[in-house]
Amino acid sequence: MTVIIASTPTSKKITGNQERLEAIFHTVDTLKADLNKCGMRLQEARQLCSITPFTSAASSFTCTYGLADELLLENAVKGHQSLKIAVNEFFKPGREILIYDLANQVWETNEIKSITAATLGLKNPLQNDYPFNSMVVALKKVEYKFYPVQRVLKRKVDKGNFQPLLEEVSDFYVTYFPDANSVLYRIEVNKKEQIRGYIFLLNLV
Repeated sequence: MTVIIASTPTSKKITGNQERLEAIFHTVDTLKADLNKCGMRLQEARQLCSITPFTSAASSFTCTYGLADELLLENAVKGHQSLKIAVNEFFKPGREILIYDLANQVWETNEIKSITAATLGLKNPLQNDYPFNSMVVALKKVEYKFYPVQRVLKRKVDKGNFQPLLEEVSDFYVTYFPDANSVLYRIEVNKKEQIRGYIFLLNLV
């Protein structure tokens, strides 16, 4: 009994350290996965539209990318609220979409209101005409934000709420280098462990 009681604090400490390391690894993997997708499926559209795939402040950043893209199966008319495409699981109600026609230099964003067969019902009327084979992109936006008082790094997806990603964070910052299309990040946990990373945003090249 004496041996068991004496070893309990040590066991709890080891378990706590292991859980913290696993949480750190999970956070880094998630962060890297999001940054590696930043700007995906938006390379062509960026020539035309004002969507900025990556924005950052000292202790937060936002990245936007396309989950899927499909061509219009028939012409779409200004004022209408539907699009004919080959619907897949990435196009769902509440999802923001980008519609653009590079040839005619028109684009807009909208939101999916409903889905029936191969038709997307839109929340708002179309502002432009789009010919057959115009592109429709299902968008995803991910935000990271550090809350210093709570010592928590949180992540938010699309219109959801910020969810805790890593606790006991004593510092977090990101620096964007536009000339190199790269991001430097640092996460400090308990004023002890520091994780640094440097990632090229390949989809912005």
